[in-house]
Amino acid sequence: MRNQFPPVTINFGAVPVAGVPGLSLIGIVIAIAFQFPEARWLLALGIAAGAAVAAALIAIRRHA
Repeated sequence: MRNQFPPVTINFGAVPVAGVPGLSLIGIVIAIAFQFPEARWLLALGIAAGAAVAAALIAIRRHA
């Protein structure tokens, strides 16, 4: 007989991302990135892409 377990879900939507709870989420992401090399690349590419989008938005708003 197979045991049926309910699916495990984690809801981070209820955590406010402003202030200290947001910093704790960033700490968790950095800790995971130190552990897994793939996560390091994903984090680095995400930061680079975010900086590129931010620079593009600033340039578009200054030009307009």
